[in-house]
Amino acid sequence: YEPDAGNTPTAGIVFWSVIGALVLVLSMGGVFYLYGKLDREAVWEGQSAQAPPMATAELVDGSRPTPTQRATYKFFAVAAVLFLVQVFAGLAAISDFTGAFRSLGIPLETLLPVTVTRAWHSQISVLWIAVCWFAACIWVLPLICRPEPHGQLRWVDSLFWMLVVVAAGTLFGIPLGVHGLLGESAVWRWLGLQGWEFVQLGRAFHFLLYAAFCVWLVIVVRGLWPVLRQRKTWSLPNWMVYSIVGMILMFSAGFVARPETSFVIADFWRWCTIHMWVEAFFELFTTIIVAYFMYLMGFVSHLAASRVVYLAAILFLGSGLIGISHSFYWNAKSIETVALGGVLSTLQIVPLVLLTVEARRFRHMPRHTLARLRRGGDPMATFGLPEAFLFLV
Repeated sequence: YEPDAGNTPTAGIVFWSVIGALVLVLSMGGVFYLYGKLDREAVWEGQSAQAPPMATAELVDGSRPTPTQRATYKFFAVAAVLFLVQVFAGLAAISDFTGAFRSLGIPLETLLPVTVTRAWHSQISVLWIAVCWFAACIWVLPLICRPEPHGQLRWVDSLFWMLVVVAAGTLFGIPLGVHGLLGESAVWRWLGLQGWEFVQLGRAFHFLLYAAFCVWLVIVVRGLWPVLRQRKTWSLPNWMVYSIVGMILMFSAGFVARPETSFVIADFWRWCTIHMWVEAFFELFTTIIVAYFMYLMGFVSHLAASRVVYLAAILFLGSGLIGISHSFYWNAKSIETVALGGVLSTLQIVPLVLLTVEARRFRHMPRHTLARLRRGGDPMATFGLPEAFLFLV
């Protein structure tokens, strides 16, 4: 909105903004009604469904991590380092405007200008979160299927080193490219940075990250193969595979942009990459893996967890993938396209509200499950994973 530049809202924008707000209210009511109905059915069916044993302290103390589970520890260590780098990059980016480091006599903006720190802050945030979920997914595989397939540890270690190279290439390639130390040839684009938000890393590291996703898919399929062969289409292990395949397909859109590509075309497909991280990865996959953790902890039945994931898939992917078109005002799309995206993108609030409601309900799960367990004849039972549970909530 900038009247001096002639940028004022049209009648169509105002009209569809009002329609979007009304659709949001109606959809919120409809989803909560459907969600409540499914929840009551899940409780009723849960009385006859056999939930897994609760993760009591005795059960947790008696378990031992497998070789691949121990191999995930280094993933979390790398993620912690990347998190600290991201925090530093954010502080450095802010300092470029506030002059905090200059007041201390440190000319940080000379070595690390805001173009570097901002690129680090956005790209590394994606990497450390992705590394954590890679490791969490691999860690849960032996809990679903035993024994581990032959050679699985080598696949996990290979994935780890691929991610380390991607992280190192992002950390060093971006400043080298910004400072022009890679020359003016294609080397700066392959080893430095591509210049697109959330796709700043060099082209070579971009391909390597894509290959890491494919290796992750191989690891998951190998680990779940006995369950996948049962052909239970909508079970939680199948959902894990579906979401990873979707991520890989959407991540492919990030390779469209080239130096000679039209900005409109390149940025269109870049938006698909961003929505891959958001809708397909951080939201849907998070729901799947958290639902499985809740199932393994003994809080919910497999049926109830699968229904939550199914509903989340409809809401996240249905609203997010089509709702991307609300951003297409800059490439001269019609008002109908922008309106469709604007109305559906407002629905992305609904899953977040549902997650908030679920988090509130999750707080009482250990207490209710322990009460049921103690009534069943184990008065000394205690929950063995309180810290992990609070982190998930």
